Amino acid sequence: MIQYFTNLDHQIFALVNRELSASWLDPLMKFLSSKWMFIPIYVFAVIKMIQLYKQKFWIPLMLCLFAFGLADSISSRIFKPVFKRTRPAFYTEINPRIPDKMPGSKYGFVSSHAANTFAVYPLIALIVFSVGAVKHNVKARWILVGYMMAFLVSYSRVYNGLHWPGDVFFGGILGILIGLLCRYVWYKWLLNKSIKS
Repeated sequence: MIQYFTNLDHQIFALVNRELSASWLDPLMKFLSSKWMFIPIYVFAVIKMIQLYKQKFWIPLMLCLFAFGLADSISSRIFKPVFKRTRPAFYTEINPRIPDKMPGSKYGFVSSHAANTFAVYPLIALIVFSVGAVKHNVKARWILVGYMMAFLVSYSRVYNGLHWPGDVFFGGILGILIGLLCRYVWYKWLLNKSIKS
């Protein structure tokens, strides 16, 4: 059973990394994996939090930082050292395309990029695109956009030869679970504190 899923993982990787690749896509996929993708989103989020929550903006900001820190710590300090699954970039026998630079670490299960973005992007959408900030009626389409952006980042990790599909799949699940936990905390305890003058 394990071998079956390993083979499937390798087949999907070959599809994304080689068969669906194109030279004109390489710059876009490199951008999606880079800090230049993340920085504008985080700057925009902080500005919106200040506009919506005024002097209490630090409450939603700390929640987002908590989500990021938890996802990054669990993926990097627990999963990767325990499972020690080698990234595809180091499998020379499968000749992976690596349009981006080689990864800094050898192990990739689970993907920290996937965990971080699936935890934080939808949470940012939840916090900054609430209708009037004081209502629980959140524009669901913006949360969907958050998930779609996280998916694109995760896809770029496979495309760039830095992760197996299973790495980003389970990293995404980890991120979603952390995001749902933070959503519960936001509505249960933090939203009212953030909007009180």
